[in-house]
Amino acid sequence: MKALEVKQQIALKNILFATDFEASASRALPFAVALADRYGARFYAAHVIPPGAYALARPESIALTFEELQAHASRALNQIIDPLRQHGQCCGTLLGCGDVPDVLMEFVRNHGVDLVVVGTSSRGGLGKVLLGSTAEEIIRVAPCPVLTVGPHVTAEASVGIRSIVCATDFSLGSLRAAEFAVSLAHEYQADLTLVHVVEDVLTESPDRAIQLTEQRLREMIPSEPQLPYEPEVVVEIGPVAERILAVANELIADIIVMGVRGAGAFAETASHFGSIAHRVVALARCPVMTVGDLQKSEDD
Repeated sequence: MKALEVKQQIALKNILFATDFEASASRALPFAVALADRYGARFYAAHVIPPGAYALARPESIALTFEELQAHASRALNQIIDPLRQHGQCCGTLLGCGDVPDVLMEFVRNHGVDLVVVGTSSRGGLGKVLLGSTAEEIIRVAPCPVLTVGPHVTAEASVGIRSIVCATDFSLGSLRAAEFAVSLAHEYQADLTLVHVVEDVLTESPDRAIQLTEQRLREMIPSEPQLPYEPEVVVEIGPVAERILAVANELIADIIVMGVRGAGAFAETASHFGSIAHRVVALARCPVMTVGDLQKSEDD
């Protein structure tokens, strides 16, 4: 396994915070603001009015209803960014109408967004380990990493990032996720733990298999950038999502970084690692950064 080639720190120049003005979005806001502040990024507060918001209005009042929705959303977005502007944060608002994931991705492309931050709630099935359809689609189609803050998150944005758990299955998406994890560890001078979980019970030479996997994980660690602490490597056996979550909980991780497969990663016919990412995002006690295998690295 070739070491990751992290030739330069990953830059977060533009961060988009997607909000529907619900409590779940409010929980995600401090993490988006903290990252924008840390990286000196431009912060965008974005909202999309879905067609269903005014679908029940009478035909003669659709235009008025839409104008009222726009006015309300514009005020709410400005209430988010006004305190940030007062503290010198570079920020702006983005307001659109249409299919929420499609419009958000248009914002992402048009404004060179490097990270999308979104909150999820148990409403819509998350408590049953099913993400809301909007969050699913954002994670699936985003051309940049997505930071998801779920209802079980107990980590606080104000403490920064001290402990990072990066889950890898050695796929392209998880290798790119590891690049982000290394970069975050360097930026925050944080502890980094690389985790690989073997789902099946190892019946032949389990100690040797674990040793070889640990070696493979260590070979991923780049010599540059130099990290403050030697990254730890952990090989677990058992249900993959549950073991990743258990390691993150044991280490009191401030963030989990992991790869997801592109098309269909959150569909009913989810890929193996995609379905695992699904559970981790839904149940994690800390924010989860997902990096897709269809996303381009800075050197691609």
